[in-house]
Amino acid sequence: MSSAGDRQHSSRKSSAPDSARSQLSEDMQTETNGGKEGSVMKEETLELSISNHGNGLTNTPEVISIKEEEADDKDFLYCEVCQSFFFKKCEVHGPALFIPDTAVPMGVADRARQTLPPGLEIQKSSIPDAGLGVFNKGETVPVGAHFGPYQGELVDREEAMNSGYSWVIYMGRQCEEYIDAKREMHANWMRYVNCACNDGEQNLMAYQYRGEILYRCCRPINPGQELLVWYEDYYARDLGPTFDQLWNKKCSANGKVHT
Repeated sequence: MSSAGDRQHSSRKSSAPDSARSQLSEDMQTETNGGKEGSVMKEETLELSISNHGNGLTNTPEVISIKEEEADDKDFLYCEVCQSFFFKKCEVHGPALFIPDTAVPMGVADRARQTLPPGLEIQKSSIPDAGLGVFNKGETVPVGAHFGPYQGELVDREEAMNSGYSWVIYMGRQCEEYIDAKREMHANWMRYVNCACNDGEQNLMAYQYRGEILYRCCRPINPGQELLVWYEDYYARDLGPTFDQLWNKKCSANGKVHT
């Protein structure tokens, strides 16, 4: 199984550059995606007058610096061609391409399969003992295309750790949420995408964006190829052992061991 040390062979270390942050500051600070606001950094200085005549204190101005939540990598998208982060749109290639799910109400039997985007099919995986997988049966999926978000139910940590269909959402220090796609009627097709066994196999990168998990195409997915996912380093880095346990469970659930 993989460990924290195993990540370095296939995950890319990257962080939001100054250019992306500059773009963020130039755009409206309330720019939203699906009703969710991105985090921006804003620092204000307040001057307060403190007065306590009873204790012999005089009015003394005190300057207090208040810093709001800083923008981090999870507020940005990534351009595979430019190999740089961007907010809202890439300055060279424009807005990100999102391939939507087929709309199916929650709670419908076999919902996960029914949400497959046109051109994708579920069949036996090309990976031995991995069960089912997702294959491209349509046109080539281009680099930079996005799938998602990953859908499922919010569960507690214990349930997530015992499932092979969970991802963890980083909400802040010592604050995490777990989304589990074990129940098909409350999940989408992304639950069937298998983990890649090595760097050479992966064609999707999982990462967190504004509180959700997306899969980004990092290599062209040609007709007949299976969709195989790995994860972005900057997504996993804040999660530590929690992510390692979930990732190992996802791999072992399909009978795979990463080396």
